[in-house]
Amino acid sequence: MTKLRTLVASGEAPEFIDMDADPYAQQLADAGMLVDMKKFLNEQGLYDQFYEPALKYQQLPDGSLYLFPLEYHLEMTWYNKKIFKENNLAVPKTIDDMLSVSKALKDKGITPIAVDGVDVRPLLRYAAMIPFRATGNEFARNLSQGKAKMTDEVGMKAANFAYEIGQYFQEGFATTDYTTAKNMFLNGEAAMYNMGTWEIPSFVDKNLPENLKGNVDYFYLPTINNAKTPDNEFFGNSGIGLAATTSKFDETTRDFLSYVLKNYSDVYVAKQQMSPLKFTIKDESQFSKLFLRIKKDMDNYGSEFAKPWDALLDANTSSVMSDLIIKLTMRATTPEEFAKQVGDTITQNVTN
Repeated sequence: MTKLRTLVASGEAPEFIDMDADPYAQQLADAGMLVDMKKFLNEQGLYDQFYEPALKYQQLPDGSLYLFPLEYHLEMTWYNKKIFKENNLAVPKTIDDMLSVSKALKDKGITPIAVDGVDVRPLLRYAAMIPFRATGNEFARNLSQGKAKMTDEVGMKAANFAYEIGQYFQEGFATTDYTTAKNMFLNGEAAMYNMGTWEIPSFVDKNLPENLKGNVDYFYLPTINNAKTPDNEFFGNSGIGLAATTSKFDETTRDFLSYVLKNYSDVYVAKQQMSPLKFTIKDESQFSKLFLRIKKDMDNYGSEFAKPWDALLDANTSSVMSDLIIKLTMRATTPEEFAKQVGDTITQNVTN
């Protein structure tokens, strides 16, 4: 991001930019530097061909579309069916159930949840769970713009949940990387693991270790009482968005982008990866049962993904919150102090 800012400031922005739909992208769009992708996709006859959540994920804070997706993923919690069955545990339907199940597992000496703490983003997912169920993306967007406070009721519920769920992560989770956390689950060392559909090949039965074959399933984000969002809306993403620079969007660049958009989806799907463009499967024998099952979930999804906080917050606030969420889930700080420090940072970086 630092390099991009330098290139933009020197008038040397590239033809295409990979970026999140964050406040900086909004700044570039407001300055007239980015191509209006809604207009372009409509001109190509492709706008209505995208899955709605994939496009919504790329919308800027003001609702405009200057980025478009090349990916489409759902996120779920994978769980070890054998461990659940042996301990008479049901799949969590609510956030409270998740805490109860985790406590029951820990009480029996079983690691409830494997998590990649090094990348921090998985920790922020847990903090964002209750706010999405309670408000959709409203609280997260308002928080990023200084219109809501972490000390608000929903913010404190989020902080308290992150504080509670952290005790059920594996020992040393803050220094556990992506691959190690995934392998903990695949080796049967943890009962649950939150991950997305980009890892479908890892969870296909034929690729699982012998002790996990037939013993892996998944569930999506549990709900809460009086939830605003339906069960078929949860975490997912359409990757980092692609923007085009207005000053360099000539006929050649336009034709190239048009070609990519009209052809790349078939390549993605052939590799058993979900596409943000709607697609049908003519020969199901070419795909795993897991892929086909998740494709049905995707076709029955609601209208909007839960938006990750790190993709909404300004860079400075995101950095501070990343440090704080580690401390909070490690129980090295309190929910109250977490909320206060996040609020102070937002005030300094957004409202001034």
